Formats: sequence, structure tokens, C-alpha cells
Amino acid sequence: MKKKNRLNLSLKNVAFIKIISVVLVFLLFNILSLKLITGIKFDLTFNKLYTVTDNTYNIIRNIEEPINIKLFFSDSLSNDIPQIREYEKRVRELLLNYKKISDSKINLEILDPKPFTDLEDLASLYGLQGLQLNQEGEKFYFGAVITNSVDDAVVIPFFDVAREQFLEYDLTKTIFNLANTGRPIIGLISGLPFIGGVDNSSGTVELQDPFYLHSKITELFELKDLSIKTTSIPDEIDQLLVIHPTSLSKETLYAIDQFVLSGKGAIFFVDPFSEYEKTRTPSNQKTREIPESNLEKLFNKWGFSVEPGMVVGDVVNGRKVSLGNPNDQKIVTYILWLALQDKLLSRDDIITSNLDYVFFKSAGAIKNLVSNNSLEITPLVSTSQNSMLVERFKMQFRADPEALLNNFVPTEDIYTLGARIKGSVVSAFSEQELNELVADTEGHIKKNKEINIIVYTDTDILSDDTWLSQQDMFGRDNITPIADNGRLVINSIESMSGGKNMINLRSRGTSNRPFEIVENMQKDAELAFREKEISLQQELEETEKKLSEIKSGGTKNGNYDLEQSKTIEAFNIKISKIRRELREVQRELNQDIKNLESNLKILNIWLMPILVLLLFASLKVFSLKRKKVFYKSIGRIK
Repeated sequence: MKKKNRLNLSLKNVAFIKIISVVLVFLLFNILSLKLITGIKFDLTFNKLYTVTDNTYNIIRNIEEPINIKLFFSDSLSNDIPQIREYEKRVRELLLNYKKISDSKINLEILDPKPFTDLEDLASLYGLQGLQLNQEGEKFYFGAVITNSVDDAVVIPFFDVAREQFLEYDLTKTIFNLANTGRPIIGLISGLPFIGGVDNSSGTVELQDPFYLHSKITELFELKDLSIKTTSIPDEIDQLLVIHPTSLSKETLYAIDQFVLSGKGAIFFVDPFSEYEKTRTPSNQKTREIPESNLEKLFNKWGFSVEPGMVVGDVVNGRKVSLGNPNDQKIVTYILWLALQDKLLSRDDIITSNLDYVFFKSAGAIKNLVSNNSLEITPLVSTSQNSMLVERFKMQFRADPEALLNNFVPTEDIYTLGARIKGSVVSAFSEQELNELVADTEGHIKKNKEINIIVYTDTDILSDDTWLSQQDMFGRDNITPIADNGRLVINSIESMSGGKNMINLRSRGTSNRPFEIVENMQKDAELAFREKEISLQQELEETEKKLSEIKSGGTKNGNYDLEQSKTIEAFNIKISKIRRELREVQRELNQDIKNLESNLKILNIWLMPILVLLLFASLKVFSLKRKKVFYKSIGRIK
């Protein structure tokens, strides 16, 4: 019997020692990992926020020139701004990751510009934005200065939490531009006088000014006119800009086809009905048909189309126009002239994320023609569900906004007016067609794994009178943007610059992962609190009103009789009680929310270790029972 007890005690001791050993090893591993293996990290965040994309990795890995980054963060002033502290952690970790990937070609310096120090003066000198925190003049800084080997500098005045999903894109794009100082070369094929020149459309020779956007593009990029009749696109062209391509030859279409299949970026502006072309038509040719630009041969073969001969109307987003003579004007909604904003502009794409609204005139609709997943069409600009397609002939010679509005019947479909398109496509030219071309077809690309293009179904978004207000101010033109069309175009070109890796960079998630249970509870509790608060507040106001009436009924010298004094005292006590109840309700609300947040945090932190220990303990108990059964079977215990 004693031998059996000793054996059971021995088994229990062994099990206990093993459990304690596992806990000690676990703690020791954590301590050593913090000290010895800090370079090894695991990203367990929902959106892999601390893991760079393959595109970023390739860009940073191939940096040849040194890049210096000064990250300014007022750490000593950030204790009361937890959201900013969390965001700074992500920025810092991302930059440290960049440094590691670049094999230290990126030099990172983290600075804390404490108030009234030389570092704060340096931050201010660089142009960083300091947020004043108090009346003492203390300023909070969270920005960066990024420079290259020839002292080109980009200043990020303040890291905006609202742009967190674009953080990796913004930083990678900045570093890429500083590491590659040459300006991207944009090839232009345009059926409109985008760059200006001689215009004889009116019957007389006139000098046409360039579009205003032309000057903005040439400030940032090198723009080369390839002419509408080009039959080849030079290898030096990094990106293609195709505007209103009407009546292109097969050779020109083939050159565009092969450029796109090479994987380089291209942006297309096509139009079922060009309002700009209509304004250029001479008065004696008003019956001339305005040609539409579509590129059906290329688009259809690539797997999408722009609805031929159809214009999109939207009754919700149509712009207001005046009809009639000055003495008898009528304001109506012109369903073909669209002012698009808010959720109709993609908030997940770098191109449209920060735009307020854009103006389109007589735009077309993009349609996916493939049923499989080989082509990805991501809308950038869309209509509302209160939209329909209108035949272009209805505005060919003289549009009637009132008739269009009266005959409007929504299809409840959302139409895409601008989109990113990527995926695997085949060439639009067959072997037989290649033999008929007067062009160099050697090295013909039959298929590409992934094209990267952007298509807009309106060319009038480029026209000055669509998005600019021009006024003569003492002999000088004062130009003011009234829509974000210019930024839409510039952002599109920028997003397609820098090769495949930059083109494929997209927005990421945010580090803000709120407790949804807490938020819902807070909303419910606040609602209940507001109801009780309103009730108490009304009672308080009524009591104070009665008290005021009693006080106003006192004697001239301000004295009250005994009954009045007692009533006043009772009302004062009641007022104090109501105010206490209000404070108590607020305190209970805050305490309930804090308790739930604390419990959820504890659960998130300790649940997994506790489950592991329970699992281990269960396995040990099961193992001990099996050992007992085994020892009984061999006669060591009874």
C-alpha cells in the first residue's frame, strides 16, 4: 500500500514539475527573444500591416543610391494621443523594414523634437507642421524629411492618420522618385489639339492654345507627341496617353496593342460624344456628325467594351443648366452633364481617394465581356443607381435637356465611367491580320499575363471649360479649378508611372481595429443615457424655473417668509440631487465601457496562453491515466 502511494505521489510530482518547467521555459523564451532575436518578427495583424507587399520589396531592394530619412515624432508629448502613437509605431516599423530590405541603403534617423529645443527649430526649418497642444506654446510634430544623394528633398509635413491605407504607397512612391531622378516619358496619341498648334476646323487657320492640363503634365513628366498616325512606339516611352482616338489605322492600333501587352501602363480617354468637338464645328457644318472614339477592336478583344453609341444619364448627379432667354429662364437638370462625388469616386484607390468631385460631359459606360476571372475591372468613377443609357443621336445636333429629363427612366444599374483594368489578355490581331499590316511584326506578343491600363469614357473631362473658371483680372487670366478633373488626370498618370511594381501598388488596411462589441455597447448606452439625461435636464430646468419664480416673489429687500425659504431650500436640494444623478449616470456609462474594454483586452492577451496550458494539463492527466493502466497491466500497481 505504501509502495502504491509513493508511486502515485511520484507521478503527481513529475507532472507538476513538468508543468512548472513548461511555464518557466515559455517565460525564458520570451525574455531571450526580446534580447537576442529582435530581428525575427511575426506579423499576426488582420491586414498584414507590418509586412510589405512584393511590389514594395522589389522597389526597395533595387535601390542603388542612398536615401536618408529623418522621422520627427514628439514622443514626449504623445502620451495623451494613443491613436497617433499607434500610427507612429506602424510608420516606424515600416521604415525600419525598408532599411533592412535595402541592405542599409536607406538610412533612418528617429528624432524627438522636444519643445523649445534645437531639434524643434530644425523641424520648423524643414517645414514640418507643428500642432499646438496648449497655451504654453508646446507643439507636437509627426512628419519626415526624405533626401537623396544629390540633396533632393521631399517633406511630409504631418503623417495624416486618414491616409493610413495609403501609407506604404506614399512612402514607396516618394523613395522611388528620389532614387530615380529621371522624369518618366509619356507618349501622347491624341485626336484633340491637346498640345495646341494650328487649328483649321472652323474653316480658317487659327493658332490653338494647349489645354491647361498640358502645362500641368509637362511640369511633372516629359511628354512626347507621337501623332495620331504613328505606326510605332519608341522603347523609351514609359507610359502611353491616348486621347479621343478616332479613325486610327490598323498599324497605329497594332502599335498600341503591343505596347499594352508589353506590360507598360496606358491611359485611354475615349468618348461616345465629344462636346469639345461639337464646339469646334463651324456654324455652316452643324449637321456634320461628331465622331465617337471607342477602340472597339482593341477593347473587345481584351475583354471589355465601352457601350457603342450610348451616353450615360444620371438624374441624381446631373448638373443644373439654364434654359430660355434671360427674361424667362428655367433651371433644369441636364442628366448627361454629371457632377460626381463622395462614394461615386472610389475611396480605396490612390487616384480618387482625396478628390471632392469631378465633372463629366456625355460619358460612356464600361462593360466587362468576360465571365471568368482573367480580367479585373476596378471602378474609379461611377454613377448612382438612378441612371440610364441614352442614344447619342439624341444630342447629335441639338440636345434638349428638358426632353431628356422628361423621358428619363432609370435602369437601377450603376455604370462605370472610369476604371483600372488589369489581367491576362490576348493580342487583338490574328496571324492573318499580321500579314496584312505594313508594320514591323517581329517579336509579336500574342498574350500577356497582366496588362495595366486605365480607361475613362469621356474626353471632355480634359477640356478647360469643363473644370476651370477663367476670369480676366486687369488684363491677366485668373484660372480657378471648379472641379478635381486635373487632379484625377495627374493622379492617374502618377499611379501608372514607375514600372510594374509601382503600378501594382495598392492601398492597405488600417491599424484601427475597434472592438465592435464595445462600440455597439457604447452607442446603446449613450442612447439610454441621452434619454435619461434629457428627462433629468427637463426636470432640472422646470425646478430652476420654479425656484426663480419663488425668488422673484420675495420682498424688496430680498427677504423671504418662512414658507418661501423652506420651498427654496427644498428646490436647491432637488437641483443638487438631479445634478448628482446626471453625473452618476455619466460615470456609470464610462465605467461600464472601461470595464468591458479591460475585460476584452485581458481576454485577447491571456486567452491563448491559458488555453495552451489547459490543453497541456489535460494531455498530462490523460497521459498519467494511461500510465496507471499500463502499470496495472504489468503488475507494478494494483
